[in-house]
Amino acid sequence: MKTTLPFLLALAACSSDPAQNIAQQTNAPESASPFTRLVDPSGCVIEQITAGDNDQYQVQGVSTDGTSLLMAFRQKGAPNLDSQGYEMDLGTGERTDLSEIFTNSGTYSPDGKFIVVAQGSDNGKTDIYEYDRATGELQSVASHEDWDWLPSYSPDGRFIVFNSNRVDGQSDIQVFEKSTQTLRRLTDYPGYDAHAQYSSDGDRIIFHRQHGTREDGGYIFDLIVLDVNTGQETQLTDGEYAQTYPAWAPDGRHIVYSSDIDGQPEKLNLYILRPNGEGESRITKGDWSDSYAFWTRDGAYIYFNSDRAGGSNIFRLLMNGFECVRDVG
Repeated sequence: MKTTLPFLLALAACSSDPAQNIAQQTNAPESASPFTRLVDPSGCVIEQITAGDNDQYQVQGVSTDGTSLLMAFRQKGAPNLDSQGYEMDLGTGERTDLSEIFTNSGTYSPDGKFIVVAQGSDNGKTDIYEYDRATGELQSVASHEDWDWLPSYSPDGRFIVFNSNRVDGQSDIQVFEKSTQTLRRLTDYPGYDAHAQYSSDGDRIIFHRQHGTREDGGYIFDLIVLDVNTGQETQLTDGEYAQTYPAWAPDGRHIVYSSDIDGQPEKLNLYILRPNGEGESRITKGDWSDSYAFWTRDGAYIYFNSDRAGGSNIFRLLMNGFECVRDVG
């Protein structure tokens, strides 16, 4: 059982109506941010990082110190792998063109010395590459002829976790140890596991797993927590909707994720949940797709991709602990 590649990579923007009234200017206290501040229909304050009808996206792209964002740009309607990489200064909004190195959005290592990225290989699929920022060297990571994608680092930078179709064509979670150059398969579910993210203590990995399809054409995805030391899996959600793209809060006590629990296939909003599956709260609301959310290291923002403004663009929620900052107007 497989989904189509555009849904797996979430690189193709979902359609939306640009004329839709997506947000209003907020009355929340102003900051020195260079980005337009808006309010989501849920009442949560957001900032729009990119704008336009073309596709602009990130995958866990903010640096550890919160000053830079790795992102990608693709002309609307262009093939999924026909993208250019950029680095944005989050203090000014200015971009540096990295397209000679990257054709996708990357993720910084915890120490900021490396960038890991999934990008096109000679066979038309994606491989994992790591870029050394000091030497400019780009090396492949456990290269394989089948699809490898969605890489991210462990909190100590020793491991790179990603999903791969290299075993029987099914998407499993794999982890690569940099010092030994060894690869270990973490899941062998006969289906689709993806979007793995380490907890801040390095002891747990959260990911989503496809459990089927719905009568309305939507997918059934659940959130799974894997104990790295024991291999024990814990399912957090109930198997009725697409509950996807999870990421940990900095202290590991909460999870942000996307869900189409409103019953509109692939129209995703953002929610926060505790690792025991309790305490769910909603933080975005609308007829669009919000995905690839993740918390910054300091907990001040949740970045995410959304098609709420025409093409796929990058936004961020302002956070106060585990609650969003709300409009005071």
